[in-house]
Amino acid sequence: MALYMTQPMTSPNTIKITYYRKQSQPHPSHEESGAFTAAAKSNYATFNHIPESDVEEGIYKSSQGVPTGGKTYEI
Repeated sequence: MALYMTQPMTSPNTIKITYYRKQSQPHPSHEESGAFTAAAKSNYATFNHIPESDVEEGIYKSSQGVPTGGKTYEI
């Protein structure tokens, strides 16, 4: 089974989106997880037409399955 990094993003007056990306290894490096978070945050801000500073990062998790609840987006 493939393993994924997941992290929800939200901000006031917008819906939460849970982003996910396939991991390149069982334990992603800080570089890989940081790049994932930065890409998710940027995408969320662009999608909602808000500054990145308004985006609230949810809890990052690694070694997860594909998220199924709510709005999800593979990045």
